[in-house]
Amino acid sequence: QESQFQNGSGDQFCSCFRQWGHSTGNVMNSIANQSLEQAMVRESSACVTSRLLQEGCLRGSTWDNRYTAEDCQHNLAKYYESTSLRIIQGRDDYIHSFAWMTSQAQQSVDLSTCYTFPHDPAQRYVFLDLLTHTAMRGVQVRVNIDLMTVESTMIKSAFHAQHKIPKKTTVSRDGKTTQFSFLDCLPLGCPPMSERSKMPFNGLDFLTEIMQRALAVPDGKYQVRFWCARDVQDGYRIKNHSKCAVFDGKTESAVAFIGGSNVAPTIECGDADCDMIVTGPVASEVGGTFDHLWDCLETEPNIKEFEKKVAPHEEEKKMESAINLLPRQSWLDANATVALLRSDPSSSGEDVILRHILGVIATAQESVHMIMGHCNFPKPLAIALGEACKRGVKVKLLVNSLYSSDLRVNQRDMFLSLRQLLHIAPDVEVWTTALSSIRQKHPTTDPAGRIATADSSPPFLHAKFTVVDRKWSAAGSWNVWTRAAYHEIEHELFIESTFVAEALIAKFEKDRKSTSIRLLHADECLPGAGWCPSGCQLCQQYGPFFLNI
Repeated sequence: QESQFQNGSGDQFCSCFRQWGHSTGNVMNSIANQSLEQAMVRESSACVTSRLLQEGCLRGSTWDNRYTAEDCQHNLAKYYESTSLRIIQGRDDYIHSFAWMTSQAQQSVDLSTCYTFPHDPAQRYVFLDLLTHTAMRGVQVRVNIDLMTVESTMIKSAFHAQHKIPKKTTVSRDGKTTQFSFLDCLPLGCPPMSERSKMPFNGLDFLTEIMQRALAVPDGKYQVRFWCARDVQDGYRIKNHSKCAVFDGKTESAVAFIGGSNVAPTIECGDADCDMIVTGPVASEVGGTFDHLWDCLETEPNIKEFEKKVAPHEEEKKMESAINLLPRQSWLDANATVALLRSDPSSSGEDVILRHILGVIATAQESVHMIMGHCNFPKPLAIALGEACKRGVKVKLLVNSLYSSDLRVNQRDMFLSLRQLLHIAPDVEVWTTALSSIRQKHPTTDPAGRIATADSSPPFLHAKFTVVDRKWSAAGSWNVWTRAAYHEIEHELFIESTFVAEALIAKFEKDRKSTSIRLLHADECLPGAGWCPSGCQLCQQYGPFFLNI
């Protein structure tokens, strides 16, 4: 049966198994991972289904009706002018920038992550060496990790084979980045990687090592908390999916990293993730979000509405940051207008980030580009994109298929939602990742992408951003899928900057041309037709949103 998983044969299996994308690794560990990812959302999915499938309700139509064009405005966030912003250029650049900012911090370093990856030497270096070193010099270090993923990591440890030290020849798609290449140019003042950190861990041992390092630092200068919260009404677990790092967040020189990466881009993603560095009031607001979630985990939490603790800034005043970029780096835009918006999920199903983005799409006149690491496209978004196409707006979407996605959980929902979208808005260009053998033969493949090489899987496109009219962008941790409204805490940057918009479109086009083909017909998204899984325990749908499509 394992050979059938790997060679794509055996029609008795759902494509979640038949076209297994991680056959070179530990199959049992991979299946355990997919099963646990599904288990994380089963509780909230059951509650959402129960709420929405009440008598007289059809699928998720009651939820869809809350996001009509009339109800979606784009004035939900406070924008700050003269914000400096930089898009991080891949894994090594991220780690070098993170290490530099950490070495420059004088008061605090706050890190929020959803996942820990014990197989990744970059995460081991950050948690075990860099943050320990920073805390030992008196800087307050706080780390917030989602508990559901920690529990999953502990369970997966039972299925994790003992690995040898990763070879430095393991490279990302750019051909330059290896597992350990970040060590070659660490900024001055950063600690070397310890011999212990160079050794791979299983998940349980890695978490134990992190806690031991933190507890060994005197005066509580290295603190770790595990996010655990439940919906007030229905009692299901809420996941903290907001990812950020904040340096000296309570000062006017605050700097923040925000995006899709968990601590750092993985070698599998390389430069296919999207993270940004911001300064000034926006960075302080990212720090405010971290503080809010951190304070919620107090033994006796203060249950008050979140109030900003940051001193007000003059909107026209340009902040001079005491923490500068690395000497070889520069800001992509030192005069961007930027806002931060946090979405707090609950059984009410409110997603303020989706509402804001729908409001901006309703004003689009030229183009919409959207790439999402994980996604499904709710009906209100399909309608909004369809209306944009009628106005002459060019709309392009780029998504992961089962050939690149690291999750099976959402694949069925995603392609069913794309089938619905292509019925509602047939002029939308939908591009999905494909094997090189498929891309070589497909009529929509870009000529530059027709490289006659051995069959290979595309990279996992973990970036999450939207660009409208080449001047407005949204980027952060938010995935456009219905479960974000119920299950996952997110935060997102909204950016008014042509420099940022053009850079993101260039990134979009690079990934589209080198990894994907266009879906030409809605029926290509039928279950079992090649892209959409026929159905199994791993790809059970979330809620009732895409039943019978």
